[in-house]
Amino acid sequence: MKSFTRSRISMLYVILIVVLLVFVSVSNFIASRNMENESNAIVHDSIPISSTTNSLLKDLINQETGIRGYELSGNEQYLEPYTNGKKQLELDLNMISQYDKKYPTLQLIMDTQAIPAINNLQKFFDTQLELVRAGKTEESKARIASGKTMMDRYRVVHVSIEKTIEQITSDAYTASLKAGKTSRTITMVGSIIALIAGGMSIFISYRAYHAEEEIRRSEETYRYMAESLETQNEEIMAQQEEQQITLAKLSERERDLELISSYQEKLTGYVKLKDFLKHTLPALLNSLSQDAALVVMERHAEGSSSYEVIHSIGYPKEHIHLNQRELFGPARRVFDEGTPIVHTRDVLGHEQGVHGGMTRAVDQYVPLLDDKQNVIGFLLLTSYQSALFQENNQRLTKGLVRQFGLAFYAQLINDERLGQAASLAELNDQLRAEKQLIEGQRDLIQNILESAHEGMMMCDSQGTILFSNHRMNRYFSLNEHIGENLVDSSHEIAFDSPSFIGVASSIEALIDGSLSHLTQRFSFELEDQVQHAELYATVVSEDTEQQGYLFVFRDRTEEERIDEMKNEFISIVSHELRTPLASVLGFIEILLHRDLSQEKQKKYMETIYKEAHRLSNLINDFLDLQRMESGRQLYHFSPVNLLPTLQEIAEQWQDKHSHRILIHQQETELYVRADADRIRQVFDNLISNAIKYSPEADHIDIHLTVDQGKIAIAIQDYGLGIPEEARDQMFSKFFRVDNSDRRQIGGTGLGLAIVKEIVEGHNGHISYTSEMGQGTTFRIEFDLYEISTMDGQIVIFEDDDNLAKLIQVALNKLGLPSMQLRSAEEGIIALNRCKGEGPVLFIVDIHLEGAKTGWDFIADLYRHPVHYQTPVIVSTALDPPHDYHEKEIEKYLKKPFTMERLVQVAKRLLDNKQSNAYVFPAQNKEKLSTTLQRNGIDMFEMKESIDVIEVEIKKPQSDA
Repeated sequence: MKSFTRSRISMLYVILIVVLLVFVSVSNFIASRNMENESNAIVHDSIPISSTTNSLLKDLINQETGIRGYELSGNEQYLEPYTNGKKQLELDLNMISQYDKKYPTLQLIMDTQAIPAINNLQKFFDTQLELVRAGKTEESKARIASGKTMMDRYRVVHVSIEKTIEQITSDAYTASLKAGKTSRTITMVGSIIALIAGGMSIFISYRAYHAEEEIRRSEETYRYMAESLETQNEEIMAQQEEQQITLAKLSERERDLELISSYQEKLTGYVKLKDFLKHTLPALLNSLSQDAALVVMERHAEGSSSYEVIHSIGYPKEHIHLNQRELFGPARRVFDEGTPIVHTRDVLGHEQGVHGGMTRAVDQYVPLLDDKQNVIGFLLLTSYQSALFQENNQRLTKGLVRQFGLAFYAQLINDERLGQAASLAELNDQLRAEKQLIEGQRDLIQNILESAHEGMMMCDSQGTILFSNHRMNRYFSLNEHIGENLVDSSHEIAFDSPSFIGVASSIEALIDGSLSHLTQRFSFELEDQVQHAELYATVVSEDTEQQGYLFVFRDRTEEERIDEMKNEFISIVSHELRTPLASVLGFIEILLHRDLSQEKQKKYMETIYKEAHRLSNLINDFLDLQRMESGRQLYHFSPVNLLPTLQEIAEQWQDKHSHRILIHQQETELYVRADADRIRQVFDNLISNAIKYSPEADHIDIHLTVDQGKIAIAIQDYGLGIPEEARDQMFSKFFRVDNSDRRQIGGTGLGLAIVKEIVEGHNGHISYTSEMGQGTTFRIEFDLYEISTMDGQIVIFEDDDNLAKLIQVALNKLGLPSMQLRSAEEGIIALNRCKGEGPVLFIVDIHLEGAKTGWDFIADLYRHPVHYQTPVIVSTALDPPHDYHEKEIEKYLKKPFTMERLVQVAKRLLDNKQSNAYVFPAQNKEKLSTTLQRNGIDMFEMKESIDVIEVEIKKPQSDA
C-alpha cells in the first residue's frame, strides 16, 4: 500500500473540496427545486380555494333564490335550490377549513367576516321560511330588504377573500420563482466553480508530483475560494429569511388594514344604538387586539347624576354593575379631565379565565364627547395580554377610538331623533284618532239628524241659518239659503205659501225675543198634495255665547190621514154596529110588548139571530186583525184538500143567496199545508165580496189550477169592478172604495186586510185583476203539498225540523229509510193510503203542528184494520247525538230518551215483529192507562223498566 505523501494528502484535500462544492451546488439546486414545488403547491391550492369560495357565494344565491320563489308562489318545489344550497354550503365550509392552518390570513377573514355573515344569512333564510310556512307572507316580504343588505355585505366579504387569495398566490408565487432563479443561478455558478476547481485540482495534482509548494498554495487558494462561497451562500440565505419576515409583516399589515376597513364599515348603517354597539365593539376589539370593552353613559335626572353601562363585551357578568351612583379612580378622572387614561391592574376572580392564566390587565379609559366637546361617557378597553400593549400602538388606538366616538355620538343623536319621531308619530296618531273621533261624532250627529223623520234646521241667535237636514230641504229648500237670515227666508216662503205667513211672523218674534218658545201647526201644498205640519223651536246653548235655535218640522200628514180614517172608521163601525143592534133591540122590544103569533115570533127570532151573528162576525173581524198585526195569531197547519173545502163553502153560500157558485177544477185532490179554519175564512171573505159587489150578476166562477208545484185559486165575479186609483190601498184596513154604489153595500173594510194577513201567514200570495163594470178576479197561490208514502219506512212525527234530523241521523245505524211528518193529520192521510207493506215503526211526539195531537194518530192507527200492529215509540223529547253542538240561536231541549236508548228500543221492536207493543217514556202507569182507554186502545199488560213502559195492546174489536 502506498504511503500518504504530502502531495497525496493535498490531492485528497482538493478532491474533498471539490466534492463539497458539488454537494453544495446539488443541495442549492434541490432547495431551489423544492421552493418551486412549494410555489406550485400554493398555486394548486389557490385554485380549489378560489373555486370553493365562489361555490360559497353560489350556494347562498341558490338559497336566496329558493326562499324568494317560495315566498312569491307558496310552492314547496321552489325550496329545492334552498335545500341543495344549504347542504353544499356545509361541504364547502368544511373544505375551506382544511386550509386554515396553512393560510392564517385566509383563516382570519373567514372567522371574523365570512362565517358570521354566512351565519346571519342562514338565520335570515330560516326565519323567512318559518314566516311563510306560518302564513305571515306580508311580514316575510317586508324583511326582503334586510336580506338583500346581508347578501351585499357577504359579497363585499367575498371580494375581500378573493383579493386575499390572489394576493397570497401572487406574492408567494413571485417570491418562489425569484428564489428559485437565484438558487439555480448560484447552483450554476457553484457548478462552474466546481468544474474549474476540479480542473485546477487535476492540474494541481499533476503538478503536485513536481512541486509541493505550488500545491500548498493551491490548497490555500482553494480553501479561500471555499470560504468565500460559503460566505456568499450564507448571505443568500439571510436575504431569503429577511424577505420572508418582510412578507409576514406585509401580510400582518394587510390583515390589520382589512380589520380596520371592516371596522369602519360597521360604524354606519344602524337604526338603533343597541345594534350599533353590538356590531362595532367586536370589530374595534379585533382591530386593536383588545379582549374586552364596555360603554358607560352619564344620566341626568331630577338634579342628580347616575352612570349606566349601556353595553359590555368580554367581561364576567358578575363584574358588571349596570348602574352606579358614583364613580372613582380612572373612571372618575376621565369625566373630570376629559383625556384618555391608561391603568394597569392585577386580575382577580373570574377575570383570570377558566385556566387561571390571566394575571395582569391594561385598561384604557377613553372619553366620549358630544358636539361641544363635553364628556358624556367613556369607552373602556381592556387587554389581558399586557405584554402586547405597546406605545407605538397608541396612535392607531387613538384614531380608531376617535372614529368610534364620532360614530357613537351620531348614533346617539339618531336614537334621540328616532325617539322624538316615535313620540311625534304617537302624538300624530292620537291627534288623528281624536280627529277621527270628532269627525265620527260629527258624522254620527249628521246621520242622526239626516235619518230623523222630522225636518230639522238650526240658526244662531241672529237668525243666520247654520244647518238644514234633507227633510227640511225637501219641503222648503233651505240648503240653498245656508248662511242667510232665517226671517228673510221665511218671508220668501210665505210669499209662495200664504199659510206660512203666521209661521214666518212667529219665527221673527222668536228671534227678536218677543216669544220665548214656538209651536205652530199649518198646512201647505207639496207636489199638488196638501201637507199638514207642525213646527216647534227650542233654544240651544241658552247659557252660553253660542246661543241658537233648533227648529223641528214634523210632518202630520199621515196623522191627519189616520185621524180622517179613524173618523170614517168610527162612522162605519157605528153604522155597522148600530144597524144590527137596532134591529135586535127593535124586534126584542116587539116580542116583549106585543102578543104575536107563533109564526111571527119565530120569524122575528130568526131575524134577531141573523143580526146577532152579523154583529159577532164584525167583532171577530176586529179581533182577528188585531191578533194578526200583533203577531199573536197561531196557525195549526195540516194537509187540507181545497176542492171539498170549497165545495162545502159554496153549498153554504148557495143556500143563502141567489148567486150560483161554479167550481172548475182539473184534479180531485189538491192538498196544501194550511190551517183549515183560516183557509175557510179566506174563501168565505172572498166569496162574500164577490157576491156583494156583483148585485146584477147571477153567478161567480172559482177556478183551481196546478202549475209547477203551485195551486192557484181564482175567484171571479162579474160586478162593479175596482178603480185603478184604489190599487195601492186595496188591502189596507178600513179602506173602502168611496162611491155611492158601494156605500149602499156596507162593510167595514177589514175583510181583504184579514185575507192578505192569512194568505201571507201561509207563505202564499194574493193579487187581483179588475175592469170597471166587468168584474174582478182575486187570485191566491199556495205551495202544493204531496202526501208521502210510508211503505217500508220509519215514520217520525216531529214538528221540530232540527230534532227530526237528529233522530234520523241516529236511526241511520238501523239501515232503514226514515221520513218526517209534522202533524197527525198528515200521518192519518198517509196511513190510509198505504197499499204495500206499510210503515215498519212509528216514533210519535205528542204535541204536533196541526190541530190534532199524537194521541189522535195513535187512536187512528189502533183502529186501522191492517197496520194496527205496527210498533210505536212515544216520546216528547230526545237527547242530542254525540256530535251535536248547541248554537247561539239553537238550543236543545233534553227529553226522556237518549239517542242510544232510542236506537236500542227501535232495534228490539223491529226484531220482534210479532209483538203489538207501544213504548212510552217512564211515567205514571195509571195516568197512561187512563189516556189509552180514553183514546179507545185496549191493552193486555204493561211492562215497566227503568226508563220506558212497554204496553202490549189487544186487537181492535172490528177484527175480533
